[in-house]
This record gives sequence, structure tokens and C-alpha cells, in this order.
Amino acid sequence: MKRELHNTSNVVRFPIEERARPTLDLMRDLAPDCSAVDLTAEAFDLPFPDVDLRHRVDVETAEYILNHIDPCPGDARRAALRALRDRVVDAAVKAARAWRRAALIADDAHRHVAQARAEGGYWMSALEQRYEMLERDAAVLFLEAYSRSEAAEGVARAVRLALDGEEWIPFDIHREAETLFCGSP
Repeated sequence: MKRELHNTSNVVRFPIEERARPTLDLMRDLAPDCSAVDLTAEAFDLPFPDVDLRHRVDVETAEYILNHIDPCPGDARRAALRALRDRVVDAAVKAARAWRRAALIADDAHRHVAQARAEGGYWMSALEQRYEMLERDAAVLFLEAYSRSEAAEGVARAVRLALDGEEWIPFDIHREAETLFCGSP
């Protein structure tokens, strides 16, 4: 017996990423694509995000942990470290969600402009101006979400090392590449 496919045009995807508890993995799933950051900043004449933000925040967080978090191992230390990480991850997830919502609104405005052009609608100038404004707002939020996710990655690295009891050492791209391609140095 052959099974027939039912029409699923009325199925709407439930965006779990909008409701899920903010975690580092969710943040990474929602974070803007780093390959589009420079293009977006250039296209909208916006300031480029700090390329060293992740590493600078990593250093600042390691110093903060050293000077403000109780060095004695135990539940209190782990809770303080996790709270430090969770605050920035939460902010990064909120920023990514805001950017994604703004991008959907801008996409919807773009469809309205295209439809009005095709139908020869009136108020084209106003529709186009609104679309351009929404698109720029989404670009600003895109760059904000990127910066927040980079900062959260910096905090996460310092916190991970502290939670694992490892000595913090500055991130070195050459050492990391050697470890990745050649095994442990």
C-alpha cells in the first residue's frame, strides 16, 4: 500500500531557539556568521567590530577571576564562575534573538516593497525608506550580536580554564594551530 503525503503548508516551525534557556551552545547556534561581519559593517557604513574583542575579554575575565573570585575550590567558586559566564551568555543570546527578529521584520518589509513594485503600488518612496531603515536597524543589531557573542566566548574560555583548574595562559593562535594540526605541542 502506497502512503500519500499530506499537505503540510499549514505547518509552522516552532522556533525553540526563541524559548530555550540561554546556554553557550544555543549562543553559538544563534550567533551571527563571522564571515558576514565585515561586509555588513561596510555595506551600512557602520564601525567594524573590534577584531581582538574575544581575546581582550578573555584577559580581562582572567584578571577578574584572579582578583575577585574566591580561589578556594568548591561549590561557591564554581557557582560564581558559572554566574559570571551565564550573565554574558544570556546577554549574547538576547542580542542574537533581537537581531534575528529585526532581520525577519526587514525581510517582510522587503517583500512588501517587491510586491508594491510588481503591482505598481503607491507610496513606493515611503515603503523603500521604511525598508532601508529596518534593514539598517537589523545590521546594527547583527553587529551588536556578533560583538556580544565574541565577548561571551572570551569569558567562557577564562571561566572554562578556571573551572577545570587549569592555568590561564593568553590565547596564541600559532600554538592553537600547532595543537590542532600536529597534536599537543
